[in-house]
Amino acid sequence: MLYIYPHYYKRFTCIASECPDTCCAGWSIMIDERSLKQYGTVKGPFGNRLKNSIDWKEGSFKRYKGRCAFLNEEDLCDLYIEEGKDSLCRTCRMYPRHTEEFEGCREISLCLSCPAAAKLILGCKEPVRFLEKEDEKEETYEEFDFFLYTKLTDARTLILKILQNRQMEMELRLSMALALGHDLQRRIRENRLYEADALLVRYEKENREEYFRKKTVFGSRYRLMQDLFSILRKMEPLNAAWPRVREKLAAALYEGGEEAYKAGWKEFAAACPDLELWTEQMMVYFVFTGFCGGVYNENPYGKLKMAAASVLVIQDMALGRWMEQKCLTLDEMADTAHRYSREVEHSDENRILLEKCLTKDERFGLTAFLGAIQEKC
Repeated sequence: MLYIYPHYYKRFTCIASECPDTCCAGWSIMIDERSLKQYGTVKGPFGNRLKNSIDWKEGSFKRYKGRCAFLNEEDLCDLYIEEGKDSLCRTCRMYPRHTEEFEGCREISLCLSCPAAAKLILGCKEPVRFLEKEDEKEETYEEFDFFLYTKLTDARTLILKILQNRQMEMELRLSMALALGHDLQRRIRENRLYEADALLVRYEKENREEYFRKKTVFGSRYRLMQDLFSILRKMEPLNAAWPRVREKLAAALYEGGEEAYKAGWKEFAAACPDLELWTEQMMVYFVFTGFCGGVYNENPYGKLKMAAASVLVIQDMALGRWMEQKCLTLDEMADTAHRYSREVEHSDENRILLEKCLTKDERFGLTAFLGAIQEKC
């Protein structure tokens, strides 16, 4: 078994009660079977509380006003306090660590939805390196397209290389990455995956960069972002405050019209020199965690557009925040990213909806994205 993880992965430390948010509220915490059996054997008054605080049919902790039944007033876990670290279920032990599973490979990352992890991800100054280790475990999947997976990992390696090429401006990096995903998807759709290697070679050539520098695509970021926010409105809110926050942002960003939006972006970009770094690190994060999942639905381009759309939305959320105070710190950017991630990444319904809209709706074609990016990323 091969394990792949970003170089900063082991630097993560939970900040517990100092966290500006809590991972024990806003979503259901599912309990693995081993922990459920263990909880059923706990005796005494706390054992009674434990049994009464579990939805045994759903296999999850009950919630009160959106908070886990064991989250106390200090935002600490009573289960951890009473029974120790070993009593935590797998979900609570692992978060914010996340694993994507493929035949013979586990790709491990930190979740952007955790404020401390978001700060670690966005605060990384150097290009992310991906480390590998192996063990003796073996496995086979009955139905797994290993040929497609291999081509996706090759494509992802090149996409990450493009995204981390700091000799190019960010607009160019994003445009090249999206175009590569688009061209690869066409070969998958037309059963011409055998052409993938030649496609990657073409994108590695120096003249490819010059081609994109000269290629001008006209579009409106203002319109694209309004369309993306329309998708957010269709999503299931995981935090009760999210709809209010979302609408306040949309009003501040778009109600003034396109010229005011462009002027705000110009001022914001000039005032935030770290914006390009944060954009790179977010794209690298979303591409690493999502792109190769396209092996399961043959839609890696949809995953790549989800990465780009997520970054664009987080950027606009940051713009809205900057408009209020005319500054934006790393902590504030990490908080902005984690708020988006909690609402989208941790709901299967929301992720499926986003990918479906970006794949099927003609408003979100490659030209729309490239035009918006080239206007201002």
